[in-house]
Amino acid sequence: MTIRKAAASIAGAVTTAVLVTSCSAGGSGSTGSDPQTKAVADAASSVDRSTWPQATPTAGLAKGLSLPLEAYMETYQDTVSIDNAERHLETQCMADYGFDVTFPPAGQTPPPNADDSNMLRRYGITDRAMAEKYGYGLPDSIQHQEGTKMPKLTTAQVEVLTGRTSIRHSPTGPAPERAPSTYQGKQIHKDGCAGWADDQLGTRTMDFSLVSRLDGDSLTQSQQTPAVQNAIAAWSTCMSGKGYTVDTPYHADAIVPHTDGSPSKAEIAVALADIDCKKSSDLVRIWFTEDSKIQKQQIKDHQSELNALRTRRTNGVSAAQKALKG
Repeated sequence: MTIRKAAASIAGAVTTAVLVTSCSAGGSGSTGSDPQTKAVADAASSVDRSTWPQATPTAGLAKGLSLPLEAYMETYQDTVSIDNAERHLETQCMADYGFDVTFPPAGQTPPPNADDSNMLRRYGITDRAMAEKYGYGLPDSIQHQEGTKMPKLTTAQVEVLTGRTSIRHSPTGPAPERAPSTYQGKQIHKDGCAGWADDQLGTRTMDFSLVSRLDGDSLTQSQQTPAVQNAIAAWSTCMSGKGYTVDTPYHADAIVPHTDGSPSKAEIAVALADIDCKKSSDLVRIWFTEDSKIQKQQIKDHQSELNALRTRRTNGVSAAQKALKG
């Protein structure tokens, strides 16, 4: 699942901003002096970025490691930039219909990983300092997030925003019925203000599923290579010497399952043994090396598609950043 798809979007509509224009057919667009524009920009700048995950780990056995495919992934930082520009567009669009609705800034509830590679835990836990505190868990601020609180919308506001009669809460569920074609005599955009933003900004095709699939494939394939299999066997032998019987790092957390609240001493002991055995077997470096080899070949095999995706992402983020500046 990509970061983009995992991020909460306005009213459940999957939208992305690439270029800001006026929302209404005859509107004047937004300017830097627009109070709404300033309010959105101020709110976005107030978000605590110190809690955002880093794409490249800064500590532990995975410190400094970055896989080749990461150059083509959408990072959490990208998602926030695009979402904030998008929310600005939707706020302006709703105003064109007479609705004073302001959507909260993105970036308030960051995920544990910055992109699909999830390098910090790609090969299991790798940060000893974190394991000493949380075992196999994560900081409470990440594990128990309330999520972004969206404003409550009236039925009419939902229809103007989404072009549907209700919010679609599940991406796999059936789409709600279409809304009336007009609101107080004004034509409702196809799929509402959210869909209009997608159409105007050309982002319906910004799909990161290819890079996500390749990333998952490389992890699976690299695990089966002789070098990684030997390293996993060495890790398993090391764990056995510490009193734990386990075949792969992905099963180590089941020895003493993590529960809500503070981790038990037993869980922390397993987690520390896990990381120490990864270090002695050099498992992380070996696995990363094999993973990287496979990804380099994947990039060669899909170069044109990946280049096009990266260009769309770069252009989108650049335009989104300009959008909030007015």
